[in-house]
Amino acid sequence: MTNGLLRTAAALAACFMAGASTSGQAAGESGLKQAKIIIEHNATDNDTGFQAFVDADGWEKLEIIGPKGLVAEFQGRDAVGELGMTELFMESHEPENVKMPIVELLAKMPAGNYEFRAAASKLGGQSGVMTGKALLTHKIPAGVKLIEPAKDAIVPRADLKMRWQGTGKALDGSDIKLISYQLIVEKVEEPHPNMIGKRGLSMHLPASVTEMTVPAAVLEAGAEYKWEVLAIEESGNQTLTEGTFKTQ
Repeated sequence: MTNGLLRTAAALAACFMAGASTSGQAAGESGLKQAKIIIEHNATDNDTGFQAFVDADGWEKLEIIGPKGLVAEFQGRDAVGELGMTELFMESHEPENVKMPIVELLAKMPAGNYEFRAAASKLGGQSGVMTGKALLTHKIPAGVKLIEPAKDAIVPRADLKMRWQGTGKALDGSDIKLISYQLIVEKVEEPHPNMIGKRGLSMHLPASVTEMTVPAAVLEAGAEYKWEVLAIEESGNQTLTEGTFKTQ
């Protein structure tokens, strides 16, 4: 499902927007700056997975503990352990829903509070254990309907309008509250071997905005592009819908 650095940036931005709780710290513990765990569903490819994000001043070891016990752990070694890590983004494998139905996937990661515990690094400016809590819900938004450009359309570079329609519903048909849309436009190409990510743009928009005009400077003539719109609900869970177009 991942399409380069812009996809990762989208997930990180969703984590920041949703926030995190760092209550319930014991004596001698301090809070992580950010701690979040979310679900991402791809409405186009019909696959689903989990993502987690943490940010702190500097840590050498991190554990994520859920209702069923330890979910993941990360350990820095040698120079990385000494310097410490700050941000970490983790994305699980995203099995196709026909191979692993969503209800089966969700059973592996129950809804509820997940605790993040990080051992501070020597150079991070803190000592002891830094903690945070993040709430995982199973409320997954339905994907948006991409309206324009149409699939595989050939479009002009100037004043290209991108338009979509949200549903305000979850996959199970219940009502949800959307907090944002994420628009990503990415050129279909192999990235430069020494560059992380691909050329394109990524922006968060209020949930009331369902169209955007892409600057001509972003697009190249005679090129193929993929565009995505992510619907992000208030717990941070997000669903993306993908489309493609070519420029004249």
